[in-house]
Amino acid sequence: MESFPVYLLSRFALGLLRVLPRPAAAALLDFLATLYFHLGSRHRHIARVNLTIAFPELSDRERDRIALLSFRNIARNLLELSRMPTLTPATIRSLVEYDPVCGLNNYEAARARGKGILYLTGHFSAWELLPTAHALYGYPLAFVTRPLDNTRLERHLQRLRELAGNSAIPKKNAARGILEILKAGGAVGILMDQNTSLQEGVFADLFGVPAATTTSLALLALRTDAAVLPGYLTPMRNGKYTIKFLPPLELVRSGDMSRDVVDNTARFNRVIEGIIREQPESWLWGHKRWKNQPAGNPQDLYSLSRRELLDFVRSRR
Repeated sequence: MESFPVYLLSRFALGLLRVLPRPAAAALLDFLATLYFHLGSRHRHIARVNLTIAFPELSDRERDRIALLSFRNIARNLLELSRMPTLTPATIRSLVEYDPVCGLNNYEAARARGKGILYLTGHFSAWELLPTAHALYGYPLAFVTRPLDNTRLERHLQRLRELAGNSAIPKKNAARGILEILKAGGAVGILMDQNTSLQEGVFADLFGVPAATTTSLALLALRTDAAVLPGYLTPMRNGKYTIKFLPPLELVRSGDMSRDVVDNTARFNRVIEGIIREQPESWLWGHKRWKNQPAGNPQDLYSLSRRELLDFVRSRR
């Protein structure tokens, strides 16, 4: 929405969160997110459907608990965004650390291949903070973004994202820029945990249900031989976030490019699913991840009754 008042209100909110003490800002965001969870029936319904698809074995109460924590996690991203101008290579160490087992060792293994790195990631924990923290530790990267409709707010958001030396690549016509970065041995992050159009993706199972998933990561990796490195941020514990990098993935290469794109995309979704299972409260449950469905499946999972949805999900198990 191209609105100057929205831009001003957003700048004021970020400014307020920046000057408030962290505990007070976090408490305010938790309160607002909780309020929205109870009043915002649309996104609460979406989260409940998604959680039923992913965890049909859980009780309604447990799924609602995860959904509420997810809403709070989304709000906490605003807190980290607001404080990006204050972060430096010295201060980042008190906020973000690398996992001692699955951390820089796996990053170094990916970089040692010398073909560039494609980060496989999604909307986990403080996802806006992850590339900034990694860059402040000395490892700048580029990442693909979907620009906001509000151009003023988008310009401000891009400035925040690039303060630490990173570069944001608009999703439209991003391929050329990504290829140039990889050719130079650089690194690019791609969020691949959201619904996509069938022109840009394929159906790959996520929690046993087909999810329209971008093929861009698989295509780029197969064509450039860049290392595919899964990376994500854990929720804050004891005052710190943790960056985790899983071992670089070995691609499926059968010689059939079309088949390899589908198979590797499915494998990437299994990695994403594993991270979600590890820390479900940190994922973006309020997005219609299973919006598109192949022929033969119900075409709108979000309009099914609870019983119809459970029956469909269980038929897929």
